[in-house]
Amino acid sequence: MSEFLTYLKTISDVSIYIEEDLLINYSNINFDEDIFFVKGKGDIILSFVKMIENETSIPIINSYHGIWVAFNRFINCIMLEKAGIPIPAYSLNPEEEPPPFKNYIIKNLIDQQNYAFKPKIEKRYRSLKVKDERALNEKGKYNYFFYQKFIRSKWEYKIYRIGEDYFYYKQLPVLVEPDKMKTRRTIEPNPELKKLVIKATNTIDLKIASVDFLKSKKGIYYLTDINSTPNFNYIQNGPVLIGDYIKAQAKR
Repeated sequence: MSEFLTYLKTISDVSIYIEEDLLINYSNINFDEDIFFVKGKGDIILSFVKMIENETSIPIINSYHGIWVAFNRFINCIMLEKAGIPIPAYSLNPEEEPPPFKNYIIKNLIDQQNYAFKPKIEKRYRSLKVKDERALNEKGKYNYFFYQKFIRSKWEYKIYRIGEDYFYYKQLPVLVEPDKMKTRRTIEPNPELKKLVIKATNTIDLKIASVDFLKSKKGIYYLTDINSTPNFNYIQNGPVLIGDYIKAQAKR
């Protein structure tokens, strides 16, 4: 973020609203911004975004709806599936009730914190069970686990969307190589993946996002995760690309 803000300050006037310092007086709303860019997904940030949308006409990237749906795995799976986007089979089950598929990953239901994926892997005869530590830490907060059917794929594909620009990468799945940047490489634009990303981000209402895919043995791309607050330092010249896009949107 520091690199992004350093560049942004060279091309615009910047106001910074930080979640920990954010105390809003709803009776005195007097923002002078041309546009808001949201890099976060905490409860206070969401309340702030919702208030701006309800009480002002200032455009926001990304919207309250987009951020909220993106971090709620069960809700975004329902919406994406309804839109016709291939996603792995999923279920919301009590801990003591196994899902209806043999190979699966238990993921955190609410992906609202910026904690890395930390898998606990159990391999048995013809079955694979992966438990994300973030999901295990939610035990007690929710009565259900979110299960996602495991898709065997040689590569994980990550596509970034910045407005109408798309950036394509592949890497070994995290279960094979935990250091995801170690094997990440740029790939040629993929029309099929682009179509899926456009459909997914438009369905949820995101202008800036990253979307993860796994490719099955039958050649089907399955959307496994969608993120409204991607780390754009992973894109070459990412902070500049984001800054220029936000400035162009503000001019509109």
